Amino acid sequence: MTTRLAFVDLETTGTTPQSDRITEIGIVLVDEHGQREWSSLVNPGRPIPPAIQSLTGISNAMVAQAPPFEALAGEIAARLEGCLFIAHNARFDYGFLRQEFQRLERPFRADVLCTVRLSRRLYPQHRHHNLDALIARHGLHVHARHRALDDARLLWHFWREIHREFPSEHIGGLVDALAGRVQWPDHLDPELPGILPEDHGVYVFHDANGQALYVGRADRLRDKVLSHFQPMRWKSAKARRLAEQVRRIEWLETGGAIGALLHESRLLRELAPTHNRRPRAAAPTIDRHWPYDGPVGIREARLIHVIEGWRFLGSATTDEMLYELLDGGRAGYDAEVHRLLRDRLALVPLLRLRPAR
Repeated sequence: MTTRLAFVDLETTGTTPQSDRITEIGIVLVDEHGQREWSSLVNPGRPIPPAIQSLTGISNAMVAQAPPFEALAGEIAARLEGCLFIAHNARFDYGFLRQEFQRLERPFRADVLCTVRLSRRLYPQHRHHNLDALIARHGLHVHARHRALDDARLLWHFWREIHREFPSEHIGGLVDALAGRVQWPDHLDPELPGILPEDHGVYVFHDANGQALYVGRADRLRDKVLSHFQPMRWKSAKARRLAEQVRRIEWLETGGAIGALLHESRLLRELAPTHNRRPRAAAPTIDRHWPYDGPVGIREARLIHVIEGWRFLGSATTDEMLYELLDGGRAGYDAEVHRLLRDRLALVPLLRLRPAR
């Protein structure tokens, strides 16, 4: 085995990386030197809800003297460096770790494999692929379910079971596809796979002449961009031609899904990319009334998206950028923005904005 594998499981105070914290981490490392295990309780700096204590068996008293994440960050990063990060519902575990490192303003990135997705690809005849289903289906043994190291061990046992059942070449192809590993084209910047962000955003593919070929949006930019260069994910000859024509890639982080929708709409109109379907012109609604007294802002992460009169003015990350957008004059009506936002504005907190002067 040439790839270093890290089977990872976390226990947390809840399900939201932005507001909840890690209470335990378990890692099973597997490489050419064999198998090694490491785990630690983590002081989350906040009470663990009773329901979570009941589920995991991790109490407030157990984590009271445990180190906080910042004291463990260096060791965790060192153990995971260069490894394929393998977790069940990996977006949860990887998302929590990335959020913890972001709070410390430390970079953290890894190729990620989700064993839920891998199980679905290997066993499409089965409906359920949660960890309990895998335990029953493959006869796996666990000492303490919902404890980090024991659940990480389960993933290692699952990994060994599938290699008994399927050829390594078949599993390897699926792993490369699911983990976003690609044979990166020689004509593209070789640094891009390592620097593409893993957040919400939009991206633009250009050809050798600078013409926009395709505009897309994504919850995780890196995964979506790399997927265009994975032959296993091509659904048509058109997808293959697009991958062959790309010579330059640009992207913009948008803070969230609403920003991605707005910027994608703007770029489609401005660039008219040749590989996107021509969007139908949004039919103007009968009621164009703007229900607010002036412009409003939608905050996503560090960005504020500014809308006035059903027109998207842009996104700002600083007061100066915000005032520049607001002082640019009143905007006209945009039927597509109206279509995108008419139901969403009532569901998100809005900032009432005023020009600087």
